[in-house]
Amino acid sequence: MNETLKYAFAGTGYFAAKCLETLARWKAPSFVATSPSAVAGRGKKISRSPVGEFVSGAMAGIPLIESPDISRDPRVLEMKHDFGVDFTFVTDFGQFIREPLLSEAERVGCLNIHPSALPLYRGAAPIQRALMDGACEIGVSVFKLSRGMDAGPVLLMERLEVGPEENFMSVRDRAAELGGRAFAEFAARTPVEFWNFVPQNDAEATTYAHKITEDEERIDWNRTTAEIANLVRALSPKPGAWTTMAGRRLTVLAARPSGGENGETPHAAAGSLRLGRGTPAVACGDGFLELITVLPEGRRPQPGESWKNGSRARAEERLI
Repeated sequence: MNETLKYAFAGTGYFAAKCLETLARWKAPSFVATSPSAVAGRGKKISRSPVGEFVSGAMAGIPLIESPDISRDPRVLEMKHDFGVDFTFVTDFGQFIREPLLSEAERVGCLNIHPSALPLYRGAAPIQRALMDGACEIGVSVFKLSRGMDAGPVLLMERLEVGPEENFMSVRDRAAELGGRAFAEFAARTPVEFWNFVPQNDAEATTYAHKITEDEERIDWNRTTAEIANLVRALSPKPGAWTTMAGRRLTVLAARPSGGENGETPHAAAGSLRLGRGTPAVACGDGFLELITVLPEGRRPQPGESWKNGSRARAEERLI
């Protein structure tokens, strides 16, 4: 079924690139739009978006449009018309989509793969917010774009279990794979005339997923071990939850709650180091948090024990 369906794809980030990779196993898009390349690094090299990199490599030959505003870019509308696409996937793009590209009045219009059980966690950072909340399961929704933020009717939704130590990158990639695969299987077996879009219940939109702010990235050691561990995995590997020791930044990439063994009291001042043998730990509001993997300023990621030995940290020092 639906062998003649044609679609375009618009996306920018890593989540979008993984969605596109999965969708392309079902059917390649007629063309792809992404955000413009940018100059990056000391060498001022031209850096393409993750979607641009994927298309230029694995999908060479597929037309690629780089545009700061695809809703007003005549090339996009012309290609939609010339290729006769039936709908456009707009995922992890970072641009506001307007008419006529939005095509809200059309049966399918623009579709989006969103890593939450809509209407929960609408917004820019659904996976990070869910992990920060300690979620053990998230949803992956395919829905139709509308003028409201992630408020359009839902075509299908799948559930994804989240492991207790999984970080943002792991969940992001699995969610993208699940969303792309679920849609491909649905589209392969369901004629378009039977695609049923179910309106969202706005009253259930109680967990808006605001973009992560810089202030939220800094660890407050007065919080509980569970809260800090969830923050660490929600921001790992980037932008990373961080703290400082002796004025230098230390990013924590992986951590887990620990008991107060070896005679140390869990009532130590927040931020105090527990060194001893093995993995270092930090006193928090209700116990200790082991530093499994860290990124010292100006260095590469390393095990917490290696950092402890190399930094010559002293037990009287505090992370702040």
